[in-house]
Amino acid sequence: MNKMKVAIAALLVAVMAFSSCNKEKTTSQKLVKEFLTENLVSEDFKVMDYSDLSSTKLVTDSMCQMMRAKMANNELFKSDMRYAKGPKPNKMYFIRVKYRVDKDTIFQTFYLDEQQTRVVAFKEN
Repeated sequence: MNKMKVAIAALLVAVMAFSSCNKEKTTSQKLVKEFLTENLVSEDFKVMDYSDLSSTKLVTDSMCQMMRAKMANNELFKSDMRYAKGPKPNKMYFIRVKYRVDKDTIFQTFYLDEQQTRVVAFKEN
């Protein structure tokens, strides 16, 4: 009987952990899709795949500025592309995205703040 209780408890913990990770990934996917909808020139795009969500503390302010400057020249995006305001967080999440615009397949990595409320920067893969 005790083995059964332990097994059920372990199963519940695993389900809760998976649900939490899945919720974070869904939140980040929604945020990236909203960013693309707002900033792509073409309204005709389709997200094909998202990677797992990961975190990093290795991205510096200068790296964020460099990514932003490089992507400002990307013809797929509006010239007045907007990032949400706020300082670069110490810890960021990132997610790789594969999507299609017209006939082109695009691979990019999006860096999100720790609360997953804004896109801080993104780059071509």
